Amino acid sequence: MMTARQSIPVLALLIALGLASPSRAEEPAKPAEPRSYESCVGLTDSNPAKALTYARDWKAAGGGNAALHCEALALSALGELDEAAARFQELADAMTDAPVETRAEIYGQAGSAWAVAGNLAKARSAYDTAIELLPGIPELYLGRAQVRALEKDWDGVRTDAGEALAESPSLAAALTLRATALRNLGHPKAALADAERAVSLAPHNLEALLERGRMRAQTGNVSGAKADWLTVIRFAKQTGRTSDPAVAAAQALLDKSEKPAQ
Repeated sequence: MMTARQSIPVLALLIALGLASPSRAEEPAKPAEPRSYESCVGLTDSNPAKALTYARDWKAAGGGNAALHCEALALSALGELDEAAARFQELADAMTDAPVETRAEIYGQAGSAWAVAGNLAKARSAYDTAIELLPGIPELYLGRAQVRALEKDWDGVRTDAGEALAESPSLAAALTLRATALRNLGHPKAALADAERAVSLAPHNLEALLERGRMRAQTGNVSGAKADWLTVIRFAKQTGRTSDPAVAAAQALLDKSEKPAQ
């Protein structure tokens, strides 16, 4: 899923938030407002509580859209996802004169925050708006596919993952999601093919390995399935990802596979 902090270039975002002018893009940065935004965002990593105070004080003093965006990022870093999503949504709705690329990306940030907060209807609506503004961006289709997977809308997942892959054929996360959709729609061979390709592109991707294990088990390759699930657990331990949900799922599948048939 798209994360709350996205890859909007700083200059492009400053322009969209009204802190810089495109006609002055080649000039040295002014010392006040652009650096204030960068300083605020920088705090969201090191001290998000301080970043939130900074952003809200700046907003009260007239910091406008830049302060609101930093407030949303700080709230997200603090885990206040409902409020963060609302701020992202408020900002994207208000930026009617901004470039569509920036508005779409901020709607994507709102969608990600709504989804993690568990408000799937608002998450899907935010992604719908982002894609309507800027079709053809694989990360936006991937984000909406993840929301639809949580809703168990497997036809929608297959469609959105396919759209993402049409733009970026080597996107392992989209292949994994499409494999999951195909499995749930009753197409095991196609699902296994997607899962195999996802693992070949991203050998350490826990979700891809987990899904390939499921499909191997479903198509009769039980030893291969167990190998994949054990690899999920091993890679997670090696890389400090033992809290990843894929690890618990892999262990549960291993435990189930060891139980004698009734």
